[in-house]
Amino acid sequence: MQLKHPKKICIMHRASIGDMLLATPTYRAVKLRYPDSKLIVVTSYAGYEMLYGNPYIDELVAYQKEEPIWQQVRILKIIWQSDVALIMDIHHRNAVYAFLAGIPHRIGWGEGFINQKPECLEDHHYEAWYYMGYAAAIDAYSDDIRLEPLRPTQEERGRMRAMVAAIKEADQKIVVIVPYSLSPLKDWAAEKYREIMRRFHQEKWTVVALGGVNEVERIEKEFPMAVNMAGKCNLREAAELIALADLQISGCTAMLHVCATTNTPSIAIYGPTNPDQWAPQQNCHVITKRFPCSPCYGKETVCKDKKCLQAITVEDVWAEVKPYL
Repeated sequence: MQLKHPKKICIMHRASIGDMLLATPTYRAVKLRYPDSKLIVVTSYAGYEMLYGNPYIDELVAYQKEEPIWQQVRILKIIWQSDVALIMDIHHRNAVYAFLAGIPHRIGWGEGFINQKPECLEDHHYEAWYYMGYAAAIDAYSDDIRLEPLRPTQEERGRMRAMVAAIKEADQKIVVIVPYSLSPLKDWAAEKYREIMRRFHQEKWTVVALGGVNEVERIEKEFPMAVNMAGKCNLREAAELIALADLQISGCTAMLHVCATTNTPSIAIYGPTNPDQWAPQQNCHVITKRFPCSPCYGKETVCKDKKCLQAITVEDVWAEVKPYL
């Protein structure tokens, strides 16, 4: 479907940080195809924090479902009678909003209030290509799937540079380790991360552990040898921290995708998730063990012993680290 002189295009996407970052090539493709239209992105507050400053978004709006209904009415006013809505998540509420706002073309996979499905780019497995199918549905396809970087403000950059200068010597290298993801099923064993940290200390590197506000105490308890940056920076500042680091190590996390937008190399430990679908395609060294049952994440049957992750040894990871030492 080719839009004729659209005035407003609405993208509704309230997903995890990693998913929204993987969709940024689609935001860019839509705006470049329809430069005279107003591109509105409706997202979560975490999404707002991440997408703030994106040059391809004309208006960025955030909400959470717990807000009073009168506050959510403002969403309808902003997206009112847009020419098309790309509903990139499966939240029923966003499809309802698009319908109530009188948007004639509502493209998405959610049940109800959807009148068109996005195009399926079956030749590609990387998740960013899945989102590009939404752009293809409105004749805005692009083969440029580079993720858009987060854009810290000058104040945020200065704050992170000062914090980094305070935790390391001038000639020291920094490794950022992100030990936790949204699901424990994707997390490598804490004792193995501790051994990796111990070896970095022997090599005189500064080790930084990064996580969310709810992980501050857990990181303090499980990784006392690391500089605990959990909860001390917002998403844009975390991106700046990663950009200043020499290496990042994590499982399948949002910060891994953030790392792909910087020049910082990453080592990615993949277990039940599919690296072909989720691993960054820039500066990323994937470590995974293939089992007949993997990948299983997202399926009805998921094992609890995480044997695919248990099979990944400290030596497997350290072998990938050695070239950077």
